[in-house]
Amino acid sequence: MSTRRVVTGFDENGKSVFVSDEQLEGLLQANTTLSSVWRSNGRLQIPPKVPVEDGFGFPTPGGAWVLAWTIPPHSTAGEDQAGVTSAGELPSGGAHATDSVDVNVILSGSVVFELEDGAERVLEAGDSIVVNGVVHTWRNRGASTARVLSVIFGADRRAG
Repeated sequence: MSTRRVVTGFDENGKSVFVSDEQLEGLLQANTTLSSVWRSNGRLQIPPKVPVEDGFGFPTPGGAWVLAWTIPPHSTAGEDQAGVTSAGELPSGGAHATDSVDVNVILSGSVVFELEDGAERVLEAGDSIVVNGVVHTWRNRGASTARVLSVIFGADRRAG
């Protein structure tokens, strides 16, 4: 998967400019390819500072990250890893939960979003799903690679 990132900002005189235009490298994590489109681990500022790509994870509370990622045909995201994570840990295959609110848009293909009790929804290109820190699994039961764009907001988890 190739993701192009074009970023706007300001020059030294305050004029609107393009500050970068680049193809992002994808990082293979198990069977899922991730490209970090944007990230901030704190309050967003203008003018922006183009983020340094220092690995993947999830933003701290108040931060926001944007990821483009894929799931290969006939697979589960991260299926090459074992185990189920607890909230706040990185996905390690199958079911996982994160301390975040994730807004996901299916760009191409289709995915099955499954909750820990087996309830599921099929999401097609153009569909979106907001994930509020729940335990879940992403599956691609189709014959083509699915592409997803995720905007992830770091959140505090309250006992509920």
